[in-house]
Amino acid sequence: MKNRYKLWSSFAVTLAVVTLTMIYLAGFENTAEPEPVADIDEGLSLELLEPRDDDWMKGNPDADVVIVKYSDFQCPACRGYAAMDDMMSSRMEEEALFIFRHFPLRNFRHSNTAALYVEAAGRQGKFWELHDLIYINQQRWSGGDAEEIFNSLAQSLELDMDQLQADMENPELQERIDRHYQSGQQLRVRAVPTIFINGEQIQLPRSIEEYEALINTYR
Repeated sequence: MKNRYKLWSSFAVTLAVVTLTMIYLAGFENTAEPEPVADIDEGLSLELLEPRDDDWMKGNPDADVVIVKYSDFQCPACRGYAAMDDMMSSRMEEEALFIFRHFPLRNFRHSNTAALYVEAAGRQGKFWELHDLIYINQQRWSGGDAEEIFNSLAQSLELDMDQLQADMENPELQERIDRHYQSGQQLRVRAVPTIFINGEQIQLPRSIEEYEALINTYR
């Protein structure tokens, strides 16, 4: 299983380079919700961006640099940044803490379902593995039978499928997704991906090198 995950991580790194190149050459912007942007109190922002018990994290919990990303599973730009974060969390696992939060956009049909599958996989200790596979296979399920593909991906991780389906029906999972989304709304997140470093929203980096250099400015 460990070797299988390493293969997915290598695939994700390659995916990052290809996807980001396509995004920026095509002038692709991160996908937005039709909501107004307003100023937000700095104190509230810092409070909302502190690590929480219901966050999904990679890296060093004691690091001086905390990166919080709001993301959607069906957003093409999020797909590229998921791969970037996979690489950066390995490269800077001692220097930074990477936090993932759900922000499923309402105009994407399968976003919330994907989030539920990943949350349910998390109940079996496979959150990040299914997170990666759903992003890697985004183009397949976005235009096809999403749940059939999600089930196939979950089976490839040897998850207990009966338990997975039972967990997906547990309202606690949807409540967790909703809490993430609501915290994003409080922070005036209206586009995905949105990334905050140490409480500050950043302009999205256009390369892994730019991302690493930006993180290092907060150290």
